[in-house]
Amino acid sequence: MYSTDEGETTMTEIEKTEGEIKVLQAKLELLKEMENHKSPAEEAFKEVYGYYPEVCERSVWVAFQKGYNASQKDYKVEEEPEQATLYDVVRHGLEYSIDMCDEIVDSVRCWLPNEMEHDEDLNGYRAGWNDCINTLNKQLR
Repeated sequence: MYSTDEGETTMTEIEKTEGEIKVLQAKLELLKEMENHKSPAEEAFKEVYGYYPEVCERSVWVAFQKGYNASQKDYKVEEEPEQATLYDVVRHGLEYSIDMCDEIVDSVRCWLPNEMEHDEDLNGYRAGWNDCINTLNKQLR
């Protein structure tokens, strides 16, 4: 840089050119990066077909891309409502007292059959029976 008679500092032609080259180099790097960047759909295509989609395979790529995009949409999966326990039904539904609810739940727990032992296995029936008994026990309180 050099000073003019007015005291202003100006760039030389070389400094301006160097600045422009730096800007062009940054643009070139960005363009290269953009060219190498692959979308998630392109990455998925490569996983399926072993290579990135090309122009000559437009019909395969277009169909694949539409399917991929459709699969990425947010679908609302309806959650199962939480089941009320026996205690909740008796206490809030039938409006029994807390002491009465405790007595009812304890009575039902005593009434439920026990789990089967290993020697009682009837062709895999034991596992299903025990799961059922455990589920019922969990739903008491």
